[in-house]
Amino acid sequence: MNLPLHEALGITRPAVFATVGGGGKTTVLFALAAEWEAAGGEGLTVLTTTTKMTIPAEGRTLPLAIGRDDAFRAGALDDIRSRGRASAVVGSGRGDRDRVLGVDPSWPRSAVDAGLASLTGVEADGSRGRPFKAPGVHEPVIPDGVDVVAAVIGAAVLGRPLDDRSVHRPEIVARIAGAELGDEVTPELAAKVLMSPDGGRKGVPESAEFVVLVSGVSRNPEASRALADAVEGRAVLWDAGSGVLESAL
Repeated sequence: MNLPLHEALGITRPAVFATVGGGGKTTVLFALAAEWEAAGGEGLTVLTTTTKMTIPAEGRTLPLAIGRDDAFRAGALDDIRSRGRASAVVGSGRGDRDRVLGVDPSWPRSAVDAGLASLTGVEADGSRGRPFKAPGVHEPVIPDGVDVVAAVIGAAVLGRPLDDRSVHRPEIVARIAGAELGDEVTPELAAKVLMSPDGGRKGVPESAEFVVLVSGVSRNPEASRALADAVEGRAVLWDAGSGVLESAL
């Protein structure tokens, strides 16, 4: 399927978009920015986080606006846009392992409303590199006024045991799903957690669109489709190399 990623996710600019959940969140954000730039779309795509974010290799050529002052960020984004750039990364500072530190949850919406960005993409929690997770007490940090939230799961986890080698906070996943540690992560188990208000939908306001995005689908296509079928609502099957493979409501 040649459907653009932003269309599959239901994103219409101007918008605030947030990713939560497991492996693939950052990749999705940078893929959206690359897609918009390739299409020659007007307006700036700003990628940021309300927690911490590692910039992937493909994103290291993007200009950075790193600072705590809103006026500084506004000036930096105006300069980036005036130089004809289509995307930028914004953060409040740099942390360990050179990660970008998060902005206040109110900033992404204010950046869009002020015309500084036509899309602000926000990584709203972390998963310690695991493809599947459940949020902790302090997670996720959903940005104010978010329009679309995608709960991301890596297809590679499907069929694996429910343990901390593949799942971040497996004990919470087990509780939500009514499962035991060590059980197989089936499409049905994953769907139950992703759709739960204690899981993938935690903190998502009723005003926002919610979508489940299965990443790395080419590694596990049959189980990925079974997961999409088990999800109530919008589900997107996506692969960083192949693009959108399937999108269904």
